[in-house]
This record gives sequence, C-alpha cells and structure tokens, in this order.
Amino acid sequence: MLADLPAVMPMPMEGPEANSAIMDVVTFVEKHLVEFSRTYAGSNVKNENGLNQGLCILLNNYARIESRFFIFEKEFMEDIEKGSSPKVDFGVIVLPINSEFYNSRESFFSLEAKRLGQTGKAREKEYLIGREEDGKYKQCGGVERFKMGVHAKNLQYSAVIGYVQAYDFHYWQKAIDGWIDDLIAGKIFSSSHWSEKDKLQPLNQTADTAKFRSENSRQKGSIILFHLWVNLRVKTG
Repeated sequence: MLADLPAVMPMPMEGPEANSAIMDVVTFVEKHLVEFSRTYAGSNVKNENGLNQGLCILLNNYARIESRFFIFEKEFMEDIEKGSSPKVDFGVIVLPINSEFYNSRESFFSLEAKRLGQTGKAREKEYLIGREEDGKYKQCGGVERFKMGVHAKNLQYSAVIGYVQAYDFHYWQKAIDGWIDDLIAGKIFSSSHWSEKDKLQPLNQTADTAKFRSENSRQKGSIILFHLWVNLRVKTG
C-alpha cells in the first residue's frame, strides 16, 4: 500500500506528513505548472474545461517522458458503479507495471481545479464553497467538496488547482483566508464546519506558481489539501 512507503522529510506544520509517492505527484504538478503558465497565460482558453484538458495532456506527456509511475485521468468517477457518480477533475492512478500499491481503477490522489478571477460575483467564492441556484444550494465549491467527502472520501491527501486569471497570488490568499474567517463566524452559509486550520499555509511561490497547504476537517477526521496555483494572467515585460 502507498501508506507503507517511506515518508518525506517533515514539514513544520500540523497534520500528518505525506509519503514520498504523494509528494512525487505534488512536486511533479508544481514543476510542470510553470510551462502550463507560459503556454496558457493570456491565451483565448479561459474556461475551466478547456484548461483542464490542456493541463491533463501536458501532465501525461511529461509523465510518459519522465517514466513516472502514475498517469492523470480527467473527470475521474468517484464510484464507477453509479452512473450519476460525482467526478473529480483529475484522478491520479498508478501504472500497472511492477506495482501492487493500488488497483489501477482506483485513484490514490485527486485534484480539483477552480478559476480564480473572471467568474463573476455570484461564483467568486467557488474555490471554497458552493452557491444558491434556483433556490437550492449547489455544492460546487472546490474545498467544500473535499470536506464533505464528495471527492476523495477515502484519501488522506488531495489538491486544488487554482487558475489565477485576475489579480495576484497574494490577493487570492488574503481573499480566501478572509472568506474562511466569515465562514467560521457564520457570516457566510456552508454545510461544512470551518476552522483556522482550513486557512492557506504558504509553502512556496514564484512568478508563475504558488503552493499552499491546509488541513481540512471532515465528518470523520480530516484531509490534507495542497493548493497549487498557476498564473494565467497576461504577462508583460
């Protein structure tokens, strides 16, 4: 099992430490988001589905070139026995070559992608939570779906991709942590419980990418989320 793999060097923060297999995926995605930024920043591809498709192709190309032990499956079903199953944007599966870690039908790491900017006022908080639509609450928030177990309910680690299409990394970190303050205080509705641990803990930042970490509570236990953001704004100079 993946849980039996050697652990990476500990990070100075709360929550269980990710093993080397998980960190291989996180580091791989973070590395290749740089090229994704250079390819798609300021392009005509603005919609989430188009960006997801482009990212999936790029990541799988490099996974093959670098002979990685994993591949990325777009719109991965959480339960293949149900046609109405929720789908996470990317499931990461082990290549069935000299591997007994997981059945190749299962994802050992999930990634959900959300746009930051250019979504309109009604959807600006969708990175975290859902929204009211036709008098009903639509559970479409990226982080919220992990907290509710809609995505990765049996996993300890997953990630949220942030396509930054307006403003900068600092703006969105401040905005998201501010919304979490409002969720904690009950000023914003959510069907999940929120705490200080849900806030973004900075890990790394460059001109093209930013990485954060959060420990997000669930009904039972918690999940560690890595937040991998990529700059898709028009670049000047």
